[in-house]
Amino acid sequence: MVEYIPISGGIPSNGKFMDGTTIDSQFYFENIDYVASFRDIVRIINRKILKDVPWENVIVERRHKQLREIGCSYPVEYLLFDFCLAALEGDYLDAKLYLAHSFHILGLHRSFNLLLSVIVNEPLTEDVDVRELLTLLARATEPRNAGTYLEIYGDGYAKRYRTYLAECEKLKLK
Repeated sequence: MVEYIPISGGIPSNGKFMDGTTIDSQFYFENIDYVASFRDIVRIINRKILKDVPWENVIVERRHKQLREIGCSYPVEYLLFDFCLAALEGDYLDAKLYLAHSFHILGLHRSFNLLLSVIVNEPLTEDVDVRELLTLLARATEPRNAGTYLEIYGDGYAKRYRTYLAECEKLKLK
């Protein structure tokens, strides 16, 4: 659906709204005969897709399997989780870096990557609906050993993780 919104950017991780477009601009979606906005897409993802979704459903499973088979020792689920934490904190440079790596390494769907890139390139991360999306996505991709990660990466990560936990509390997520 995001393809119907006027977004510029030749690379999937540098999407921005075209001039005059906002998060609430309405557009006609021909394939479903419906008028909606970028915000409406975010809300649909929040309520219909990311609620209680496991990590495996967020990425292309085939790509994840390939990475495991070649012996990739880096826990790739950290990429998308770190993207969410950086975006929630407002560190757009780190968020863009994690998103670009997520797209290429994890094989994120192009339109989903485009949606996430608009979020950090506009930036829309202070919007309530967008923060919910980032929090739900972080929850879906949170590594089981996130606490150990805290010990390894120290205060910078701890601050981001506290921001994430505060957002979870706002949404009453556990």
